[in-house]
Amino acid sequence: MMSEQLKEDMKNPWLRAVIATVAVTVLVNFIFIGYAFLSPPNLVVQDYYEKGKTYFHDQEAIRKEAGQAWRLQLLVPQHVVLNEQQPFRLYAMDHQGKPVSAGDVTLYAYRPSDAALDFQSKLAMTDIGTFTATVLFPQPGHWDLIARITSDAGAFDIAQRIFVEK
Repeated sequence: MMSEQLKEDMKNPWLRAVIATVAVTVLVNFIFIGYAFLSPPNLVVQDYYEKGKTYFHDQEAIRKEAGQAWRLQLLVPQHVVLNEQQPFRLYAMDHQGKPVSAGDVTLYAYRPSDAALDFQSKLAMTDIGTFTATVLFPQPGHWDLIARITSDAGAFDIAQRIFVEK
């Protein structure tokens, strides 16, 4: 008798629609989960989770060093255009407010959606406290820039997100 009732119930289009909706939802969830395992997101920093674990410890160290920190300003063109050489400048002053006269400066460009496109460029000193490089971006979209200056006083960096236009 139960099977006859079930057969009768399955003829109802509303019950079929509800069962089909649940089945499609479960199937799509399994597809998304499988896709997440097959193609994990590209993290720019390979040890992202390890750095996250030490975040609060690092923040304490940063607060202690804040008095010795340098002031950095990264100047980017107003409109960064795809496949066009454009100047990027870093202005650096030490903790006393004097322009930095020496240092090794590197500009790291990270593409959040594709780590294979990440690159770095050396900046050359063009004036006291000013470092410049011409940079060409191979893909349009969002890019994260980190300019790092290393000298005898330590390493200091500044980060900025830009959008590269077509």
